[in-house]
Amino acid sequence: MKYIVFLVLFCSLLQSQIFRKSNLEVVIDTNTKLMWIDNIDVIKIKKDHESSIEYCENLVFAGYSNWRIPTIDEFKTIVNKKNYKNYINYRFKYNVPDGYWALKAHWRTLWFYADYMHFVSGTPYYDSRHKKKYIRCLRSM
Repeated sequence: MKYIVFLVLFCSLLQSQIFRKSNLEVVIDTNTKLMWIDNIDVIKIKKDHESSIEYCENLVFAGYSNWRIPTIDEFKTIVNKKNYKNYINYRFKYNVPDGYWALKAHWRTLWFYADYMHFVSGTPYYDSRHKKKYIRCLRSM
């Protein structure tokens, strides 16, 4: 029985598709084929929604220039509800339990509100695009 538990645990680790590349300060998800920035800036820089989009699009980091702001669905792939500290996958070194801007602005509010992932609860919300929130850029691989 002990060996079966070990084998199941070992197999689950092999299927773990999210890993951190510390030398580049990124987290890579081979399942979704996404690379996330994970450096000190993701807990220091706060911008309004429009500036956040521009920030990611103009960023050159880890040798890449095709960074962008994530969608809510992309954020959902890194939420971990078992990590009660800040509801993000354990592979991420930098995160604050607060809001991170996502791409979508809502037309029904005349684009006054936009989505963000709230890492206090691991739940998406929307808020005024003029408020400052954190930024976590990503790129497709």
